[in-house]
Amino acid sequence: MGLGISAGLVLPSLLNACVDDENAPEINYNGVVGIIGAGAAGLIAADILISKGVNVKIFEANNRVGGRICSLYRTSSPSDSLIFFPGNYPYSDFPIELGPDRINGSDSKWANILAVRGVPVVNFRNQSSDRYVVGNAINTEAEAMTNSGFAAAKSFFNSFTAFSGPPALSVEQAALGAGVPASQLALINSWLGNPYGSSAANIGARALAEGLALVEHNGTELTLRNNPMQDVLLSVYSRVVPAIRFNTVVQAVHYGGDVIEVIHNGGSETVNKLIVTVPISIIKEGDITFSPSLPAAKLAALSRLGMDPAMRIVLEFKRNFYGEDVAAIFGSTESPVILNAAVGRSNLNKTLSITVFGLKANAYSAMEPDDVVMNILAEMDTWYGGDATENIRRSTIPEDNNRLLYTIKDWKKDPYAKGGISYHLPGGALTDREVLSAPVGGKLFFAGEATDFTGEAGTVSGALKSGERAAFEVIDAILNG
Repeated sequence: MGLGISAGLVLPSLLNACVDDENAPEINYNGVVGIIGAGAAGLIAADILISKGVNVKIFEANNRVGGRICSLYRTSSPSDSLIFFPGNYPYSDFPIELGPDRINGSDSKWANILAVRGVPVVNFRNQSSDRYVVGNAINTEAEAMTNSGFAAAKSFFNSFTAFSGPPALSVEQAALGAGVPASQLALINSWLGNPYGSSAANIGARALAEGLALVEHNGTELTLRNNPMQDVLLSVYSRVVPAIRFNTVVQAVHYGGDVIEVIHNGGSETVNKLIVTVPISIIKEGDITFSPSLPAAKLAALSRLGMDPAMRIVLEFKRNFYGEDVAAIFGSTESPVILNAAVGRSNLNKTLSITVFGLKANAYSAMEPDDVVMNILAEMDTWYGGDATENIRRSTIPEDNNRLLYTIKDWKKDPYAKGGISYHLPGGALTDREVLSAPVGGKLFFAGEATDFTGEAGTVSGALKSGERAAFEVIDAILNG
């Protein structure tokens, strides 16, 4: 488990900023650019601006960097949004990720940053393969393909980027219309619902398909071998840290005058330009008010984007009963995406990382944590003959009464996220993200995964690309404003 930069990060000494600024020209600018949020988008935007000689202030509500990139440390404390038992920390000898846990595309923006710095990664599917729940049993793909319903679902998934049906259709409706039987909708949700921020019944099929058709990376999924993702992000953008004001919760932005007034829990101050990188849930729920109000077109685009509850559930077992060669399990009704998080990272291959978005995450958020875990174990028991409940780790402390041990991060209850990632509602369009990203009056700029319109919304790469875009929009406004 990572213990922070000094103790836990196994990286080469050449770590520095993301932008090669050795010969970068400085911008003659006396103003200050404010950035709300020290997640991936905010950090890369600040790094680019600093490299050009621009003064930056970053307002971060939390006490750490990363935003929804969040790793579990031995020093972490339980809270409403993070549940585990003090004194019974995760047993795994590799980093536990509570937010993004994979790198999407070995040639993506995020992967390229990691490669330049020599951060060790694992292509876990080189050593393992996926499994599928079909007929309430675990199947290899070859076994599953003998089921006509699975074959129909797989065909729909493989051709999904070409979908061009009515914008109002959800992914689930599109699948049913294409002849996928209702019995296979859990698989459709595992493939085209849960990974994109909600349930397949909630996501607009056409907008999702149009976005995925734009993706340019190769689709290879990687995990970090040794390092917590949060530590890597902090190391890459270490020179930005002095500009961050932690525990600073922005409450209002007044941008109608010559300068922008940023009102936060510690008072108020002015900046000349402002990049907003917060999750769209924060804006949609009015946690930050804007005066004047944001343009009607931007608010309309926001109304066609959703951000649902999200939960990461990490279960550790006394023995691996599901198979050393299992990469992930798809098709569960209780656990839509189950990742064998240890593949290629540990000899202690006994950890499953479960990601739940949308309707199921909302239901789980209202339940007692033990009941959530028992629901998941009960379903696994039907696949593995009771082995899940028998082998789940339990406390060895006598007064704990054999208590279940697990880790849960409930992003709905995180006050600075209030959910997982953005997604298109039925009736939405890819252009909504472009409208959301548009600057306002040469003063307000927008970044964050929801503003990526290259098909990588909801990913670290999408957030990084959006922050880079916003930084250069600011630079253009400074030079040409």
